[in-house]
Amino acid sequence: MGDALQQATSVSAPALPIGMLSGDDLTFTWRHTHKLDAQKRVSFPAEWRPADPNFTFTLLLWGHPSAGRKFAFIKGLPQPRFRQLLSRVDSGTHGDEEVNAMRRRLFSNSIILKLDPTGRLCLPPQMATDANLNKDVIFLGAGGEFEIWDPELHEKCMAADEAAASKAITKI
Repeated sequence: MGDALQQATSVSAPALPIGMLSGDDLTFTWRHTHKLDAQKRVSFPAEWRPADPNFTFTLLLWGHPSAGRKFAFIKGLPQPRFRQLLSRVDSGTHGDEEVNAMRRRLFSNSIILKLDPTGRLCLPPQMATDANLNKDVIFLGAGGEFEIWDPELHEKCMAADEAAASKAITKI
């Protein structure tokens, strides 16, 4: 599933001025630290905000092999990117129990949200708990998608990823 999912979610987009970004143009870069409030609301990085106030993201709980827990972070996908993922998942055989288990895991741990009028994501409390998000969170740019991490878990997992990332970058 990893290679297929990576292919399904790899799209490059040109950089456009802030306020002109559409779903197909969004590119998420850099790292941004924000505070999560008691209601599990967090400011979305201003540089990443789409111009359309009705723009939606799909948030999915996601694992990492070095996390030591079922879910490590929240993966955020603009709807065009989510439709690519959905298309890949739907191309799997419905009678295949691994594919069905993957579908259940992905979609029972996801939600479609838009930013509130002040530019915040209002995370479902259980989703924030499952991703170990408490006070500070890191928004990590990942090209056509983004990730939301607990800072300590992010540091641990990125240290574990360093060798693989160094090897993969030589293939570009």
